[in-house]
This record gives sequence, structure tokens and C-alpha cells, in this order.
Amino acid sequence: MVLAATAVPVVLTAGCASVASTTGAHPAAAVHARTAPTARFSAMGLSFRYPAAWRTVTPRPGLSDFSALIAYLSTSRLSGTCVASASPGRVAETCAYPIRVLPPGGVLVRWSANGSPTWRMPKASTTVAATETITVMIPHAAPGHWYQMDACLRGPGLHQQEAQISSMLDSVRISPGS
Repeated sequence: MVLAATAVPVVLTAGCASVASTTGAHPAAAVHARTAPTARFSAMGLSFRYPAAWRTVTPRPGLSDFSALIAYLSTSRLSGTCVASASPGRVAETCAYPIRVLPPGGVLVRWSANGSPTWRMPKASTTVAATETITVMIPHAAPGHWYQMDACLRGPGLHQQEAQISSMLDSVRISPGS
């Protein structure tokens, strides 16, 4: 049995360093994403569909019990995100966004699995020059654990990008026991 996700949407600007938008809003206009081919992603009990034209990168499993980066998706080419260094009795991992700056019309999505009631996602140390940031938290079955989706959007084309993020979120499924 697969459960549909119940999401708790939260709009934040900390993750992508959003900048003020200069695009005009048309609240009366209905925006629909064109029917485009989609791809399926599945890992760590989470699955969803996303535009097939987007690129993905999945980092190697993290070292933390509190947060695990599941995947990045983007309209842009992505690079590796984490570098591990080891010394006697200690392993450190440093991670960064897989792109430096979103190009105009670009999207960068980060999915993570988080835990611990007092843990919070640290602020991003890299600016990707997003126009808008969308953050959605989806509770796990385990108390104090959740999946988190952070989407960094850069205009033009924010309405279409928002519709693509909405379609992706509508397709989210969480495996029982995850």
C-alpha cells in the first residue's frame, strides 16, 4: 500500500537567497503546466514524478542521522555536491549546491529527509540568485521526522515553474513505514 503525502507548505527565502521579483503577477490568469513527458524518482521511501527535461543528481548517502540529502533536480547542468575528507577517527563531509547561479528561467529543487524534533535545515551558504523559493515539509510516520522539498525558481516563467512544482508535489507518494 502506498500513501499519498500530506504536505505542510511553507514559503521561505533562506534556502535559495531569493531576490526581489521584477515580473508582473496576473492573479486572475489561470496557469497550467503543459502536458510534458515526466520521469519518476524513487528513494528512501519517497517517490514522485518531475519534468523529464530536468536533470538529477543523487549524492552518496550522508553521514548524519538528522538529515539526508535525497536528490537535486534542475533545469540546469548539475555538478557533484559533496566532498568527504577523512582523518584518524573523524570523517567530515562538506556539501554545496550543485550549481552556483540559476540562469534566467531556471529551477533548482532539493529533496531531503530530516529528523530530530529540534533539528532545522541550516541556511544556505551559497546564493543561487532565485527570484522565488518554495519550501514544503511532509511528515514521516516517525514522530519528529519529515521530508523537505526546497524549490528555487528564477524568472521569467515563474507561473509555469510553480505549476511544475505543484504537479511534482501532487504526484508524491510515501511508502508505508517510511
